[in-house]
Amino acid sequence: MSVLETDRPLRGWPVHLALMDMTLSRRGDYVMRAALSLARAFAETPPRKIREVVADTEIPHSFASQILGDLVRSDLATSRAGRDGGYRLARPPEQISVLEVVEAAEGHLRAQRCALGDGPCRWDQVCPLHETWTKATARVREVLATTTLAELAEQDAAIEAGILPLPADSHRSHPLVVDVADSVQVEVSAPQVQNLAGSLSEALIDLAGRAMGEACAEDADLGGPPVVEELTMVPAGGKATGYFTLCWSVGGARRNRFEGALRVIAVDSQRAELRVEGTWHQLPGHLPPLAATELAARARQALRLFLRGLARALEGAASAATTRDGHDRGPGPRRSGESATGRPRRTPTPATTRSN
Repeated sequence: MSVLETDRPLRGWPVHLALMDMTLSRRGDYVMRAALSLARAFAETPPRKIREVVADTEIPHSFASQILGDLVRSDLATSRAGRDGGYRLARPPEQISVLEVVEAAEGHLRAQRCALGDGPCRWDQVCPLHETWTKATARVREVLATTTLAELAEQDAAIEAGILPLPADSHRSHPLVVDVADSVQVEVSAPQVQNLAGSLSEALIDLAGRAMGEACAEDADLGGPPVVEELTMVPAGGKATGYFTLCWSVGGARRNRFEGALRVIAVDSQRAELRVEGTWHQLPGHLPPLAATELAARARQALRLFLRGLARALEGAASAATTRDGHDRGPGPRRSGESATGRPRRTPTPATTRSN
């Protein structure tokens, strides 16, 4: 949810109006993009390769197969392996509703609980907002169910051709988008990284805030330091896959949003590589937009600083876990050549000197 400060005073105080977020989740966004790509290619004879969908939609490559899998599992697309394989819609786009695509990613579109939550005891069975909220939800379902994927594909083609009139309430002010990718190695095994990632949820916002603060230090005097408003790192398809969706939103004088995926790759039994790729979005803010080259430089620096901080946090958490395990087990007997931490002792390497 984004926050907009208005200039209308209320008893001498500025009013902060919260804007309800009516957009799709990141997974829903990616599934809709993939469905549109397959819809526009439906008349083509060969199925679409993953790389073609990625190039067309800017979905992170490491996440694309899972997104297309959502469409296959919902019987909206088919997949075929092999040299001539790929993905295509299971039915013509004229026969697929937008609601089907949304629910393939988001689940059944309905209210999961009472709109007002807990309240007076007289609301135990139903609240005063129930009927109105149910009608509003039904209306949203009706609009999505009566709009076909083919209609969206036609609008997308018109946007690409530059012939679709821009609506007055357009949410986009043509923000600049750059692709970013980086990786860093961490002295923690891949399975341990996946287990520890969930325990760092509170530290992630601080890590992103520090990275953004250093990368955008020169903006601090113009409108204050950047503020990380939201950050999520969620396992994609379960922890065992080693994939996480990674998103964060930055507010302040210059607003940005990163959307991508983090992959944990085993280097050996004691080390892992953290690889991130995604898109960096420059959003409208109080300061003038940055040029593409400067935005790309800042985005790369912020991602690099975030990854370094994440690596240090994981190594610290792994070390603390090892210490706790050691205290729980007690000293006990050690094997010959084993250190107090339970790891093999390393024989010091003699220093070498070079004469001129």
